[in-house]
Amino acid sequence: SGSFSSDSDQNHENNGLKSLQDEFDMHKNQNMELMTGGASLAMTRALMEDEDNMDKNQWSNSKRGKGGMDDPESIEANALCETHDWLRKNEKSSLEERNAFFQQILNKMVYTVRQGLNPSDGTSIIHSCAAMLGLQLENDLPNNVLLVTGLLKTKDTTQGRKYLIEAFEPFGDIESAAIASSNKGFGFVRFVHPRSVQRALERFRTSEIEVQDVSVMIRGLKL
Repeated sequence: SGSFSSDSDQNHENNGLKSLQDEFDMHKNQNMELMTGGASLAMTRALMEDEDNMDKNQWSNSKRGKGGMDDPESIEANALCETHDWLRKNEKSSLEERNAFFQQILNKMVYTVRQGLNPSDGTSIIHSCAAMLGLQLENDLPNNVLLVTGLLKTKDTTQGRKYLIEAFEPFGDIESAAIASSNKGFGFVRFVHPRSVQRALERFRTSEIEVQDVSVMIRGLKL
């Protein structure tokens, strides 16, 4: 249902969403503010959306029910995959169009947080999606994330993460990695240090990078 039963749980949800809104207010793009009132307005709209009318296709396994939320890395992989697909289909999108898509991402993230995702994880994921969309952030994210496409398609996210780590750990210490459960051959790797991303990109410019004996494409989070 998306609602919590106890008062303590309800307070926790409200505090979490307040924290999420505070973090989302960091998105300050002057052009976007001129068009729509800014990402803060987008966040307000998302938080005020009636849950019955909200897009419930959140980035997790809804069959698990409350308490069965996917791990944050898998949710992030799905959100980044959706953003990547949208950008691929809308290469010449205007700022207004990207902002409209960002509103959809915010709506889905708010619903996912209401289902149990930690607000701080939701905030981190939204920051990454905003960076991919080229939306200016008050504080730039470290350039320590690689997007990986062309992976063998599988819904086994545990094995997918294992293969990603095996392929990319030679470039540096890995903080997190995951593949999208949407079975689109998409994944990401977050390194501890940005220089690891540069090492991987330098290798990619001169030779192939393989995951499970398949050559993949890589790019940084921010173009």
